Amino acid sequence: MASERLDLTPGVVKTALKRALDGQEGIHDFCDKLQPYLVLRVRGHSASWLVKTRVRTLKIGDAMPAASASKVPQRRKRGSAAGERILGLREAREAAKREWAKIGNPSDTSGKTAGWTWGKLAEEYKTHIGGMREDSSGRPIYPSEESQSDVRQIFGRKEVEKHETRLLASLDENWFEEVQEALHEEYGYDAYRKFRAYAQAALNWAAAFKRKESGLTGRKWWLLAERRRRTKEEIEEKIARDEARAKKKEEFKVEHLGMLLAEHERFCASRTGNERISPGVRWGLWWDALTGHRRGSGTWIAQEDLEYSDPRGEPGWGLGTWRPDVMKTQNPFTLPIPPFGLHIARCCLRDWKRAAERTNKDRRSKWVFASRVMQSAAGDIAVSGSAMANHIRNMRGLREGNHRDVLRGIPHFSMHLIRSTMGDWILEETGLPPGTASLMIGHEIAGDRRNELDRVGQTGKRWYIQAQRIPEKTAAMALWCDALLKAFKKAGGIYPD
Repeated sequence: MASERLDLTPGVVKTALKRALDGQEGIHDFCDKLQPYLVLRVRGHSASWLVKTRVRTLKIGDAMPAASASKVPQRRKRGSAAGERILGLREAREAAKREWAKIGNPSDTSGKTAGWTWGKLAEEYKTHIGGMREDSSGRPIYPSEESQSDVRQIFGRKEVEKHETRLLASLDENWFEEVQEALHEEYGYDAYRKFRAYAQAALNWAAAFKRKESGLTGRKWWLLAERRRRTKEEIEEKIARDEARAKKKEEFKVEHLGMLLAEHERFCASRTGNERISPGVRWGLWWDALTGHRRGSGTWIAQEDLEYSDPRGEPGWGLGTWRPDVMKTQNPFTLPIPPFGLHIARCCLRDWKRAAERTNKDRRSKWVFASRVMQSAAGDIAVSGSAMANHIRNMRGLREGNHRDVLRGIPHFSMHLIRSTMGDWILEETGLPPGTASLMIGHEIAGDRRNELDRVGQTGKRWYIQAQRIPEKTAAMALWCDALLKAFKKAGGIYPD
């Protein structure tokens, strides 16, 4: 970063604009002698007016006229809420005086606490989202492993982490934009999008609840930072990904799910000793296929939340409830479980107990589909979506020591597609009333007034019929279970036991 102190004149402005049109390498600041806080900054193809002090830098407008800006390559254009205001030299001087008066003399605040650094904010925010909290209406928000992982990853990028010692009071929208740009160019649009979302959320939280400690007592500059768009190449790549995903959904039918389960049973039967497939994975895949796998949460059902009888339902049927903390919607979700589903659960509990006895481990788990691995931090956990994905990779011959692809005759799929396969089949093949498929996969139906139903107590007839729609789900589950077993048997599968 280069800078020079000089008298800002129309000639200097003209020189700066020419540099911007050509594309400035790095950053060059033209600092005014008459108004020491007024800076004309050239970076890339942008020329911005700034008010700069020892502790804060504020963008007050753009220096490039619209006619000149039209010559800037589309990919490199920059703009923000402040930057959309184009100022000439005289206008910039007047605006700088006003903003300087608002900011005040830095020496007036020298006795105040410096506040948090960026690194301190990142750690405090990670701690905050790792615990229970509530939204503005008082509804509980449960910790999300996915969100915590995203925050750790994006705040851990070198382009972000290198700023950890900088005081929040010294940052501004220009800093925010620079980090956004660096992440976008290095890792793509999603990295920019995640940084913008989580960094703004962290700064909003600190300004609202830790104002004095953090030092965020002034304007919310992070909300003024420019937004970015996908480049032409990124748009084309996204279209290609969307088309590929739609094709996978279209090609993977219930018949292929039956083939998968048949190969899965044969694969599990062929594994012995240390290569034996764990009960949670063997029976968990069946459970995900029957209930419609939800990312990371399909097998996260506690033993106490699986009822083996339903006094309001069909004989032999039960109820399974996923708690809010494992659901993406953070609302409890209940499905009627047919006799075959209860058979799956009983077999898993039986085999898990036998496996523990073989290893002479006195282990107990609260989960129906418990992992055989105890995590040092989390302790007792259920089999996760990643375990299922690794099992699929194993059957495809992609893991060490296994070179045979037993799924080669099945269209390529991911575990998350099972949910779509289930929903599409119910929608297209059953003739059930509109909305039933959405109920089964956990999406809202227009007109349901879901917020009112969420407040219905989780017991009683209203909860059973109105909030969870168990009768409609039962009709769909009966047809889906029958279709799944037919496809399994057609593929040569033998009833699992």
